[in-house]
Amino acid sequence: MVGVKIVIGALIPTVLLVLVVHRIRVNRQGVPRGVPTGITNPLTQLLLFLGLAKLCRVPVITDDIINRVLRDATGLANVMSLGGMTFGALAAIPILGVSSYITGRNLTPRTQLGIAFMIVTAMIATFLRTPMANTPTSYMSNDFPVTGPVMAYWLAYLTPLASALVIGCAYIIRELMWVRSGPFARALAAIALCELLGLVYCAFKVYNLYLQRVGIDNFWHQNAAPVSIALGLMALIAAGASAGIYATHILRDRFRRYRLLRDFGHRWLAARAANPAVVLDKSDPFLPTRRMCWTASRSGATAYRCKSNWPTICAKSEAQAPQTAPRSPDGRITMGAEDAPTAHPAPARTAQLSAVRSASDQGCQRGSGPPVSSPTMLVQV
Repeated sequence: MVGVKIVIGALIPTVLLVLVVHRIRVNRQGVPRGVPTGITNPLTQLLLFLGLAKLCRVPVITDDIINRVLRDATGLANVMSLGGMTFGALAAIPILGVSSYITGRNLTPRTQLGIAFMIVTAMIATFLRTPMANTPTSYMSNDFPVTGPVMAYWLAYLTPLASALVIGCAYIIRELMWVRSGPFARALAAIALCELLGLVYCAFKVYNLYLQRVGIDNFWHQNAAPVSIALGLMALIAAGASAGIYATHILRDRFRRYRLLRDFGHRWLAARAANPAVVLDKSDPFLPTRRMCWTASRSGATAYRCKSNWPTICAKSEAQAPQTAPRSPDGRITMGAEDAPTAHPAPARTAQLSAVRSASDQGCQRGSGPPVSSPTMLVQV
């Protein structure tokens, strides 16, 4: 049983940290200036702090092994518990950052560093004044009486989280009043509910600490653990609902763009090679492979480029059809023209162009932004 707890306790932070590394790696290039990416992205920061916080609280390993080593080296007990709670408090910064980013605001790096410095300073200063710094334990919530220094330590931990949740919830509710309906509104409502439940959790934790301090043993104190667990689970469900709504619509549109690039990518590249005079960018590294099409489908800009350039190429190719009919090595016509000398697109080509316009419109009119000069210059989400 202990081994299972250790595996599960180590697996969760490992997954979170691997996801952080993946997001930093894939968001390294191709993002316009001013867009938070890599370690500056608030969602990446949130996953990082949660992963580190959980890594500091792996059962048995942190309490029985690492804490003992650190106590011998520093003279302080429960150092890993302090680290886990400090990273948890630092999660307030990306929580506020996510809400700010969704509503069109950005926290500057200087502001984030200033908040982080205050949180770390408050956590360490209040921890050193508590008996937690001298007495090893695995349950800091239950093993110490709630004296003034202990209460101050818990407030240093909960105040940043509560403040971030209040401000973030206000941002989301204000944005929800503008959006009102649609999938984005449902996702915003789920985020607001998640933050509201998180705020209730923080308030309940402070209330329970107050009950312990004054010695009141009522229903809420007796059932503090199940109530806290229920609030945490409901907040996770609300966050999962928001992520599910977002992922459903994003992945649906992305798959449509992927099919467009897979179906018409070869023809578009052949058309561009045959008509270099009407192509804006002649150094485009795009290839219609499955991996590159899936990467490029993160934005509707690629589909828009196919839509905007191909009609121009086709029109020029059809006008030159009597003189040239470029063919690929396997003998297929790569660009344009039917054998009949006409300056208008043939019915089959008209159907293909209509398919391109229709499929790309589905990706571009959902806020994908202006066309770019290369399918690989995409906006990262």
